[in-house]
Order: sequence, then C-alpha cells, then structure tokens
Amino acid sequence: MILLSDNDLVVKLAQCDLLDEALSSLEAKRSECFVLSTIKHSLRLGNPDKSIERYVGSPQAFERINEFLENCSILQEAPILDLIDHLVEIPEIDVGEQALFLHAKSNHDNNLDYFMLTGDKRALRAICAYDQLQEFEFLRTKVVCLESCMMDMIDYAGFDYINEKISIARPQIAEEKYDKVLRAAFGKERTQEHCLDCLRHYSNDIRWLLSY
Repeated sequence: MILLSDNDLVVKLAQCDLLDEALSSLEAKRSECFVLSTIKHSLRLGNPDKSIERYVGSPQAFERINEFLENCSILQEAPILDLIDHLVEIPEIDVGEQALFLHAKSNHDNNLDYFMLTGDKRALRAICAYDQLQEFEFLRTKVVCLESCMMDMIDYAGFDYINEKISIARPQIAEEKYDKVLRAAFGKERTQEHCLDCLRHYSNDIRWLLSY
C-alpha cells in the first residue's frame, strides 16, 4: 500500500493524536506513507515557536509531526505526465497538490495500490467541477479527505474512542487552527449519528472521488 499525503491532513491528524489510527484504518504503516519533500519548510518545523503559532496549532502536534516524519517516506520529484496539462488549467490546485496528483496517476499507470490523503477540499471540489472529469478517473475511490478518514477510523476503532481523543485534544489546539468540521462533528455532547451525518454533509460535494 502507498499513501500519498498532503501537509494539511498530517497536521489535522497530528493535532488529534490520530496519525496511527488513520494509517491502521487503511491497513498501512508509517513507512508506506509518503509526504511532500517541502513539508518541513512549509510548516516551518525548524522554528518551533513559529510553526506552532502559524501552522500546527499546538506543541503536542509539533512533536507528533516531527516524530511521524522520522518514520514515513519523502516523495521524490513528481513525474512529468500529460495530466499536467489539465492540472494547470485548474487554479485551485496548488503546486503541492499537483505533485500528489501526478504521483497518484503514476501509481495508477503502474498498477500500484495507493490512496491519496488530502485535507484540501478546495482542490477536490475544483476537480469535481472540471469539464474534463474523465481525466481524473484514476482518482475515483482513491481519495481520502478529512471527513472520510474520520469515518474510516470510526469504523476501525469505534466512535467513542475517536470522539474521546478529539475531545481531549481540542483544548490543546489554538482555536483559529482547529478545523470547523471537527468542531461541528465531535465533542462530549455529540452522538455517532450526528457525527456521521455531519461528516457526510461536509464531504457530499466531492463524493465522486471518495471511497465511501
């Protein structure tokens, strides 16, 4: 199994101390997770105070991300494929996401088993609205976003366990860095039914890409 992950989802899972649960729900190990080569620079991991304040939201998340990076793999330069002609037509897809999509297409072309993990729903919505959607057929059921990842973990570990971990983590995270979907779906007063309805609601517009 190959997991291709952007920075955003790594941060959100680290904030909640759910990195390993996310991997386990996908039957993968840390060494099978590939992250962008720019992650340390993008999250300013060389400057703990700035990284925590501007990017990762808590000292605990900062420590978990650095530990995670000791065991996962780094993506090499993205392959040059015809897909790039379509990617550059979609302004909502940034350079990092472009690289992930190119690696995903390469894995597809080489019959490798993979999932793409991303917290960037803006890019996913843009793909779903693209007038040549067939060019992204290789991503169908291969994308894991924050919402579908949470649903996978609930199936794997149970709602009470996941809800408790998120509820414990929330006070540690700077409020402006805490994800609005997690705020709406999880908490001490939330039920599993409410949580799942909320997660489906927030991901319904990109369901074409998702594995659920």
